Amino acid sequence: MDDPVSGISSVSGRAEAAIEDLIAQRKLLPGARLPSERAMAETLGVSRNILREAMNRLAAQGRITIRPRAGAILAEPSAQWTEQMIAEPLAPLVEANPVYGHDIFEVRESLDGAAAYHAARRADAVDKDRIRRRFDAMEKLHDAGDVAAEAHADAAFHLAIAHASRNAVLTHVMSSLFGLLHTSISQSREKIYAVPRTFEALSAQHRAIMDCIVAGDADGARAAADVHLEFVRNTVRRVEDDLARSERAAAARDADPSL
Repeated sequence: MDDPVSGISSVSGRAEAAIEDLIAQRKLLPGARLPSERAMAETLGVSRNILREAMNRLAAQGRITIRPRAGAILAEPSAQWTEQMIAEPLAPLVEANPVYGHDIFEVRESLDGAAAYHAARRADAVDKDRIRRRFDAMEKLHDAGDVAAEAHADAAFHLAIAHASRNAVLTHVMSSLFGLLHTSISQSREKIYAVPRTFEALSAQHRAIMDCIVAGDADGARAAADVHLEFVRNTVRRVEDDLARSERAAAARDADPSL
């Protein structure tokens, strides 16, 4: 004989999966309101009691937020979740061995291009203004000669683009990666601003990304982001190689004063 309680749970589980399918099919973004309880119950072919059980399970997972009189809202992914799942396990590795920073750059080569692409398709006037202000901040900080602040402004520029992509998961993942970079390779990344003519190249690349996003040129934005990341990665590697060579030469001089 079937357990009526477990039967209800099974139906609720199928309703939960159907709600997730509905979110995906309609391409709902965080902050979007789900259809009314009545409309969803009719669409999914379940009772309102079953639907409420499924919705409560999704709310308990942090997938949706249920507000009185406002209905169900698709929730932002938890920043704490991304820190625990991405940043915390990797932080000791990155701190102990800067080579892992280059692995992060490989991931960013995929994420930055996607962020720029979707930002060009989805950014509204507020998003575009935020990106412009981040770009202007980088220019002003360069004139002030604050290399560390300039590098942080660079990160803020890219995160503004991620935010404009309207993909909350992408935004949180990129934020976690920038946090990891700060512990290791960002130290070298700050040094690239001290390399002659590097700022001019970075500024031109950032402007190209921004201009494509503002113009709604998604393919151009992705291509510009790819060019920028390749330049940054190669420059950081060159700076690190130069530093390592200088350290080896200093060590050799210490070992043999006649050199």
